[in-house]
Amino acid sequence: MEVGIRGYHCDAYAHVNNARYLELFEEARWRALEESGVGELAIATGLKFFIVNINIDFKRAVNNGVTANIRTHLGEMSGRKIAFEQSIYVGDELCTRATITFVLFDEKLGRAATLTSEITSWFQRFAP
Repeated sequence: MEVGIRGYHCDAYAHVNNARYLELFEEARWRALEESGVGELAIATGLKFFIVNINIDFKRAVNNGVTANIRTHLGEMSGRKIAFEQSIYVGDELCTRATITFVLFDEKLGRAATLTSEITSWFQRFAP
């Protein structure tokens, strides 16, 4: 996903504000889920996405006025957890890297769903 970085994304130093990184990564994940159809599959089966951990590594500031490219790939899947690896590039330069771990909450059971072969197959389309 490409996004133009604007003044409202930035702090007083003209760098993307830390809280805005979370929004940029979230938008990129949801766009990927919608474009792939995985978001609809999850919702149709009564599953909701619940984030359980976020780790962000800041490598270089992302400044006002640039175009950022946000890449989203499948990370580790195990038990009940799925991770997406996301990165923000400006041109060819890595600026920020994040690992977002989530569970699929089963509304009927009232807990995180165990990853079945069907569910894991949905996410294979995000494999690097």
